[in-house]
Amino acid sequence: MPRWLKLLLVVIVPLIVAALAWVDAPLYQAPIVEAIRVTNQKAEAITDENQNQDHQTNQEIRARYLNTKRKGQTVSLNNTFTDSGTIDFEVKTGNQLFVTSGKSPQIKDLKRDWLLLSLLSLFIVVLALTMRRQFWMTLISLVLNTGLFYLAVHVDVTNQQLSVGLLFSGLAIAFTLITAVFIVGLKPLAGVISGVTVLATGLAVALGYAIMTLTNYTGIHLETVKYVTQAPQLLFYIQVVIGALGAVLDIVGDISMTLAASPQTGKARFQTGMALGRDILGPLINVLLMIFMVGTFSEAILWLRNSNSIAQTVEWVMGLGLAQTLISAFGIVLAVPITSLLMSMRRGTTR
Repeated sequence: MPRWLKLLLVVIVPLIVAALAWVDAPLYQAPIVEAIRVTNQKAEAITDENQNQDHQTNQEIRARYLNTKRKGQTVSLNNTFTDSGTIDFEVKTGNQLFVTSGKSPQIKDLKRDWLLLSLLSLFIVVLALTMRRQFWMTLISLVLNTGLFYLAVHVDVTNQQLSVGLLFSGLAIAFTLITAVFIVGLKPLAGVISGVTVLATGLAVALGYAIMTLTNYTGIHLETVKYVTQAPQLLFYIQVVIGALGAVLDIVGDISMTLAASPQTGKARFQTGMALGRDILGPLINVLLMIFMVGTFSEAILWLRNSNSIAQTVEWVMGLGLAQTLISAFGIVLAVPITSLLMSMRRGTTR
């Protein structure tokens, strides 16, 4: 395919998807309106109990219904937003909004499906152009894993008597098997990749559990908002398992497929696997750390801006994420020698 055609697809497809999503309001059951006139009142300076300063603006909005029985009718709405925009947003002319039902509707949220779907289509197009023949296998794997995750969450919510630990442990194993099969096909190598991934992840979680138990969870606050449930400890470890799987599977798959295609045997193959693992370890752990930092950055800034110390912010905002990253790192480190050892014991090559 010519390069100009690839670039055209990358631009045109997301634009078409965004345009279609912009006019899909009739497909929704929830009421959707479009702001046709917005009047902003004078901004007022506000200060909270921690002396943080901001500006608050009230808006009077005239909007038109895009769906439901009231399609075409107009309605008056009110909105309040701040310059910081931490828990609110400014409505602009042309914005589509979800509103509540009833005679006096209130704004619930912005309609952003056009943006999300266009980004999704961009991802799919780039993935297809990059992976070519492997695209469909990868896409099917993503869809299957997403469907399994949704099913597991649905079962967990609807069946309170089912063991959450067993449910999501089975889900983790299913994720691993499906991904391994789609990576190398229905070959014995898929079993090796799956087995090593589950083993390394299990050992890493067991090691993390032992360390945190011996230290009495010092600096680990499972009672924070994200884990306010009847079993916060269990949910924490479930998240650790699912979060570590991807990183461990990545390094296990890279080493396994490289060694499977190598003519080396025995000690030479083991040394090659260890050398490859050492090259991958640093970048992969750094990627995990950066993902964690991005996920907690905004909340950490809010804590610091509200007069909390750096130590307190790290302990309460970043403590759980750091623990999860470290346990994932344990899994990555353990996966290298285990994979290298098992692959050194295999005979011949696997393509």
